[in-house]
Amino acid sequence: TSTTTSEGTAASSAAAAAAAETNNNRTVTILQRGPNHIVALKPPAVVCHHSGWAGSRSNTKRGEEPEIPMLQRVRDAIHDIDTRDLPLPAGMEGSGSSNDNKPPMRKVNLVHRLDRGASGALLLTYAEDDDDTISSTGSFDSQASGRGNTAQLIEAMAHPDSIKTYIALVRGEGILHGEDLKQKGWFEISRPIKDEGGERKEASTLFNFVAGQPETGHDRPRI
Repeated sequence: TSTTTSEGTAASSAAAAAAAETNNNRTVTILQRGPNHIVALKPPAVVCHHSGWAGSRSNTKRGEEPEIPMLQRVRDAIHDIDTRDLPLPAGMEGSGSSNDNKPPMRKVNLVHRLDRGASGALLLTYAEDDDDTISSTGSFDSQASGRGNTAQLIEAMAHPDSIKTYIALVRGEGILHGEDLKQKGWFEISRPIKDEGGERKEASTLFNFVAGQPETGHDRPRI
């Protein structure tokens, strides 16, 4: 029992350390970039932007580095890519980099969000390409917006024909009440869920179990 507890504690500590490193790491993977949009890879344990729901910079404990959200990571990455090969001003060669001749940092908007624990493709737009309004958290303000790129993409994502697909790794063999869900194909579950403000809203989700693995005993590692 003591060995299992020690291993579990060590695994939890390692997971917490990895999550902290991910949160404080400014690196980001740009999957695709066009003239009006950016697709970035969001890792797990990283928030999309600071908010009262996800936590804010003011909640950082003493001695901890503030969490760096995806919005800031993508903005900084795009600026670094755009300015990486710019020549230094005359007389500055060999004396280090300078920001004097660099263009201003381009602001970006989030078209949608992913939960902190989820990873996947995150779609963003350039704020200056339209009349979109950015709130103090860096998220899109649809009430004050014109018909810019962000507004149009948000509407497209919210359309009933828009499909979001999530892949989850869960424990179990995919059998519920004697029914093999792997043989069921796609099935729908409709159940109210709470939004960021705590308000319950109707929601429907389609599920499809693609594989399962039987339990083999109490010593089987939890996934």
